[in-house]
Amino acid sequence: MTNNQEADLPRFLYGQGDRITIIKHVLQQLGQPDKSFTIIHVCGTNGKGSTSSMIAALLQNMNYKTGLFTSPFVRKITESIQIDNKMILANDLMKYTKTIESTLEEMGLSRTELSSFEMIFTVAMLYFSDNKVKYVVLECGLGGELDATNAVSQTAYSIFTKIGLDHIKILGETISEIAATKSKIIREKANVIVAPNQREQALNIIKKEAQKKKAHVYFADEKNLTVSKIDNFSQIMCLKTNNEKFKFEFSLLGTYQKENLATVLVWLNVFLSKEAKNIDWYKLIQKTMSNMSIPGRFEKISMEPLIILDAAHNLDGIKAFVKTVNFLYPTAKKNVIVGFLKDKDYKHCLTELIKLKNTRFILTEPDNIERKLTAVELQKNFYTVSGKKLPAFNDPKEALAYTLKMNSEECALTFVVGSFYLLKVIRNCFVDKKKEAEI
Repeated sequence: MTNNQEADLPRFLYGQGDRITIIKHVLQQLGQPDKSFTIIHVCGTNGKGSTSSMIAALLQNMNYKTGLFTSPFVRKITESIQIDNKMILANDLMKYTKTIESTLEEMGLSRTELSSFEMIFTVAMLYFSDNKVKYVVLECGLGGELDATNAVSQTAYSIFTKIGLDHIKILGETISEIAATKSKIIREKANVIVAPNQREQALNIIKKEAQKKKAHVYFADEKNLTVSKIDNFSQIMCLKTNNEKFKFEFSLLGTYQKENLATVLVWLNVFLSKEAKNIDWYKLIQKTMSNMSIPGRFEKISMEPLIILDAAHNLDGIKAFVKTVNFLYPTAKKNVIVGFLKDKDYKHCLTELIKLKNTRFILTEPDNIERKLTAVELQKNFYTVSGKKLPAFNDPKEALAYTLKMNSEECALTFVVGSFYLLKVIRNCFVDKKKEAEI
């Protein structure tokens, strides 16, 4: 799928009619590729991408051929579909897209019958099947019950990261409503893993749905997982098991990653017991967790100057970002480039952001014409909560140039926070173009 092909498709069809039935019919017409592998389905509000990436890395290090489907992408669309940490080639993406378009035509349907997300998901199912992967880690889009990923015929594991308020106009206005939608990914007799610190309303709904489906539920907690040391590059984690302590390096820096890690470790325990896999648990964790890097999740894209990207775009995400930055860099001067989509709860996010210590904000807007919150509107809202009129730029690159100029004068750190559509623009100013060029 080229950028033009993606642009031609509807961006968003979630909740517009019976999407799941349509996608199921397309998968059936394609020979049910989703039945070719075992699926680990990851759902929630925050932490889905990190949790999915860690599980995929563990599977790879157990020598399983592993498919990973995630969204949204930070670099380019091919990032969404990976096998053993290698992105699908642009030519293959285009080839599978054409196959699906031909199938739609045979079914008497237009190519625009699928949204861009539904198309890329269907491509992933075909690609993983043709490449004979053993396991697929499948990250939900924004929903659960009505999400395109829930069109698969079976899943072995349902993993719930922390559920919070996001996409409230689509999923529901309360935690209970959102959790009810997300809980519907649970399948009969599946294994359900629930992240720690889950809100009580969400927890009760997940338990009820699991009981209804006769699923086995496992609850993660953080009491046996502590941070023994932290620096600008990694954390040293201490895991207590059977009165023994095991230390390992964890390369993901955000303090919120501890919660995701605890969830992943519970999944690993369940997986190894179900598969009766004889493996050196400690060696596997050490090897995997010391080499994790996830685009857009407290990601360092430059060391000199230091620039960190974090795709915190809802209230829980922003709270976690503020906590991490204040913990790691309490006294350092900081300049933070901010940009949100207008359909997010940005007003409450701003109230949290101003809790950052020793920080100046530079405002801009994401690269999404339809959904962006304009820099001027963001400036007005920031003035309401802080009483300060902050510099605002329509172009994120201009915001970056202004920030870097200030940094050179003030010896400050740079953070970029908010929408993935903002992070993409900033990241592309620094990544190695040759290394990431499409083949």
